[in-house]
Amino acid sequence: METAPGLIRRVLEEGSWRQFTTPRGEEVTHDTFESFVTTAPTGGLGQTLDDVVRLIGDDKDTLDLLARALGVPVDNLREPERLTVGIDLVQRDARDFGAYARSGGWLFGLLVARNVQPGSGQGKKSGSSLGESNEVTKVSAKDFADMAGTKPSRVMRFYRAWERAAEAGVVPAFEDLAPGVDVELPDGETWSEFFTSAERSTDRRQNIAAEAEAAGTSFVGALHVAHHPSDLRTAILADAKTAEAAREALMQRLGEDPELQAAMARTVAEVPQLKKAVAAETRRTDQLDYVRKVAEQGNFKTPAGQIVEASVEVKAEAERQLAQIEHLADTNPAESITEAYETVQQLIVESIETDPAVNVRERQARFYSNVQKASKAFEQLDLNDLADMYEADMVEKLESLQRSVTACIESLRKAAPRPSLRAVGGA
Repeated sequence: METAPGLIRRVLEEGSWRQFTTPRGEEVTHDTFESFVTTAPTGGLGQTLDDVVRLIGDDKDTLDLLARALGVPVDNLREPERLTVGIDLVQRDARDFGAYARSGGWLFGLLVARNVQPGSGQGKKSGSSLGESNEVTKVSAKDFADMAGTKPSRVMRFYRAWERAAEAGVVPAFEDLAPGVDVELPDGETWSEFFTSAERSTDRRQNIAAEAEAAGTSFVGALHVAHHPSDLRTAILADAKTAEAAREALMQRLGEDPELQAAMARTVAEVPQLKKAVAAETRRTDQLDYVRKVAEQGNFKTPAGQIVEASVEVKAEAERQLAQIEHLADTNPAESITEAYETVQQLIVESIETDPAVNVRERQARFYSNVQKASKAFEQLDLNDLADMYEADMVEKLESLQRSVTACIESLRKAAPRPSLRAVGGA
């Protein structure tokens, strides 16, 4: 049969003391190994810590496991007075933390703040809360988490929340706290302003502070909004000025946040009204750019793609329309932009029609563009696919196309300039 030290060692190694089912079918949970030892059977061993130490005897490995579970040095296991010193303070707080860690709050932040010092415990056995002179000292987040039956990451979330509150002057700093020290805690409703159960970044608060300082706004107010997004949403829906401020902030952030850019693009693509609005705004932006180029560069692009120098009249009208738009009080002069574009465009059409040289080049460019498109479309046809594709209608259309091409070629040849005739002198 397995010996008593062997059984205790297996229980410590497996952690099966934390939760188990009794022979009577009762579910039992223990936050500390001390609770498991002292609880009456069948929910525990019904022994004292001294009894367990005596049962283990000289089994060094099992003694090390027991010391780690209790959070005390191995040497203290043989001395009852020293054995209870660390348990009385640090492990008492760890037990309370383990039982109520999920509920959060300032009380639990205090339990962490006065007992935890990240990175502490270097050079001494894991789980120890006693210094060289037997004073109770802070332990690492890992040791505290082990004693509490939770994860170090959860302990550190409470630690960082207290750190943020201390920087804001709401609670005492870590150096002013020690195991067993009680302080007056703030109102419980303010805890959520400093604690986040799933922080996206440890720099979140620092980023808010830096932006508040740069903008000259209230850090506390910005932090409140950051932790109460539903309040911000309500204000945006109810107030036009708040909505405009939110829009401006989003536009500023869009330039440096690819994830937000992608999210906004998906939103626009999925909402028909937004797609239509974006298309309309894009069209107006192109129209305004067209008028601005005519006014500032003094040329324009014709429908056929020619770059033509604008006449004095066209350039002057474009400048007048642009100045009128830029001096409008309306931040979205949609109608004025469309009107300016149509006015300048009409003058350009008239100038093309009244200039014979430009008119000819425009018709030539448009005709050649259409020929290129037709030629490219025909070149893309795969003649190898025609073996089993015969249709009378298709043949008729191609023959009609051939006649049109032939007529076009004949017309162009007739329009070709004739060579000049040389005078022939008599003998």
